[in-house]
Amino acid sequence: MEDKIVNTLISVTAGWLLAQGTSVFKDWWAARKLKAGLLTELEDIQNQIQRVLLIHKRQIQIFAIKGMEPTAALPIPNMFFRQYFKDAFPHLNRSQRISFQLIHANLEYLNKKNEDLAKFAEESYKDIRTKSDEQMILPIIDVWGDRVIALYKTAKDVHWHISYHLSNPKAPAFDLMGSMHENYLKFQDDLEQEVT
Repeated sequence: MEDKIVNTLISVTAGWLLAQGTSVFKDWWAARKLKAGLLTELEDIQNQIQRVLLIHKRQIQIFAIKGMEPTAALPIPNMFFRQYFKDAFPHLNRSQRISFQLIHANLEYLNKKNEDLAKFAEESYKDIRTKSDEQMILPIIDVWGDRVIALYKTAKDVHWHISYHLSNPKAPAFDLMGSMHENYLKFQDDLEQEVT
């Protein structure tokens, strides 16, 4: 009789341990998939930013010859981040969370400012086409050009942060006195020289 009780207890314990192990494995697997999805989306965003950068480069060239183009870049979606970041949050370390949040906040800012540029360009382009006085046209073109340059810088900044995160996916820490900061400052200097 005692053997039956011992066997039952062993079976119950083994079943409980197996259930716990399965649960832990399922949580680990889900967290792994969420992290991979966030990184895959960053790669997709990085590719789309290349398109945005090309559009803004072209617009800067048009601005350089005192012209204006009534178009703007399409927004870059970040649906996976919006939907699943809250689920991935507890499985990310602090530097990963900060990096993802910084990248996606800047991306949303870039999308909003591109939308604002499109509205401004559409409204202003009508005025430019109907006016013949250069004194009235040039200030509008200057405002448009300044906005395009600011957007180009923002897109390059987002691209830099994504590249940094993808090259350091486990610890994309933002140090203020280390090599990351030095690289970022060099990037900013190079970007200033590029647009001036």
